[in-house]
Amino acid sequence: MKTLLLRTLLLLCAIFVATIFQPQQGKAELFSQEKKSSKKLYQLNIPEIDSLIKDISRTHSTTKEKIAVYSRLALGTPYVHDCLGEGLKGKHDKDSLIDFSRVDCMTFCEQTLALAISKNYNDTFNNLQKIRYHNGSISFATRNHFVMADWLPHNQWLLRNITEEKGGTLCKDMVKITDRRKFAESFGCYDTKHFPPPQRILIKYLPKQYLLTISGKLKGGEIMVIITTRDGIFASHLGFIIKNKNGSLLFRHASLTHKKVIDEPYNLLCKRLQNEQHIAGSVFIGVLGSNL
Repeated sequence: MKTLLLRTLLLLCAIFVATIFQPQQGKAELFSQEKKSSKKLYQLNIPEIDSLIKDISRTHSTTKEKIAVYSRLALGTPYVHDCLGEGLKGKHDKDSLIDFSRVDCMTFCEQTLALAISKNYNDTFNNLQKIRYHNGSISFATRNHFVMADWLPHNQWLLRNITEEKGGTLCKDMVKITDRRKFAESFGCYDTKHFPPPQRILIKYLPKQYLLTISGKLKGGEIMVIITTRDGIFASHLGFIIKNKNGSLLFRHASLTHKKVIDEPYNLLCKRLQNEQHIAGSVFIGVLGSNL
């Protein structure tokens, strides 16, 4: 009896010691991970971003999932217009080639896409240049400045226009003239021989009064491009459609009004757009590998 009692006491002591000493390291590691995960994407340095990409690549299998995760981590990122360029060697735009500390609506989408298809930071950098520049050749002349005229056509390896699949006969035609040379001159680039002459472009778009009508066809992970009635350009804004676990839709975007990346309920977005006279409707872009 005494022997059994002694063994029991020794066992309890061993458990007590293990509880005090051994888990402390685990708790410290857990605290470190929680501290790291509590930081937003724009607060991370390059090694932390690299580690994050590797972790998410292991834990999330689809591009759609990764778009949702990375865009959520970017919530709150400060809005700065035209914040990426050709780097210090650029002739007309010396802004950084990559910068997660600030975004506008275009760079938010581009950098999120680059993260979602990459396995580490270097992959992300290279994929971002491929998304932003025609054939990945970095220069002001080869940048995909116009969403519908350049960005979408030059990224068919990753993106596909799914507007007609979602809107069907509700879609309408829109025709505009894209003048890349005039645009370049507005940036002080007067050597425009590398830019094509003005181009007549036709697109299909979904009028804004039907945006709620097709909400049931949106799966999440799509890029929503808001189409303007103004001359010369089609796209006035863009962001991601995110589908919550309860099935509700969000428009996640870098907002000029709020000066940061925000979530906006899709139904409220649709109602807001009804009151904006210069908005015609939207184009929807699917990301390959995200369950179109």
